Parts: sequence; C-alpha cells; structure tokens
Amino acid sequence: MNERPHTQLPVWQKSMQLLHYLYSVTGTFQSGEKDVLGRKIKDLITEVPVALALALGNGLRTGSSERLQRAFDATIEIDTLLQIATHTGMIKPDELEAIQNELIEIQKELLTLNQRVERKKR
Repeated sequence: MNERPHTQLPVWQKSMQLLHYLYSVTGTFQSGEKDVLGRKIKDLITEVPVALALALGNGLRTGSSERLQRAFDATIEIDTLLQIATHTGMIKPDELEAIQNELIEIQKELLTLNQRVERKKR
C-alpha cells in the first residue's frame, strides 16, 4: 500500500489514535446514547483525519486553511460532547481529562500547520 504524505504527519497519526480510542469509549455508552451522542462524537473525530488528508494530501493548495480550521473546530465540538458525556455519567472524569490532553495536543499541531499554510499563501 502506498503511503500518503499526510499519514506521516504526527497530528494525523494522533488523530487516528484518538479516533480508535473514542470509537472504543463510545461503544460503552447506553444503547440510546450510543446512537445519538456516540454517533456525533464518532462523526466529528472522523472529520479530523479526513480534513487533514484533504488539506495536505496533495500539498498545500487553496482551501487547505479552511479544512484545517474545520478539523480544529471538530476538536472543540468533540470536547463539548465529551463534557456532556461526563456530566451524564457516561465517561469518567479521568477519561475526559486524558482525552482532553490528546485534543489539546492535536489542536496545537493544527494551529501550527494552519500558520504554516497562511505564511505560504503570502
């Protein structure tokens, strides 16, 4: 299988690891919440590596910045949904903290990448 350039990026790899973990966590939700809250979280975490692939898969191009911003926005939405899951007892506070730490790392890397894209535009 040919490796794509974006798959070598640490932020893409981290987002894929978090995706795997969140799929596992949301799988433990009660059946009704698994279908509603769990599905929203899965959809959003899936957006992160997909947006990265679209933004950087074939080099920087028009729209890369917007796609990176969408990935960043998805991490904020995920954090909010996970806080809801914690407040309703579906996720333990220590699990939330560990996930938030990963989200923060991903957010930092997304911001750095977006700054590079913006500089390249000039």
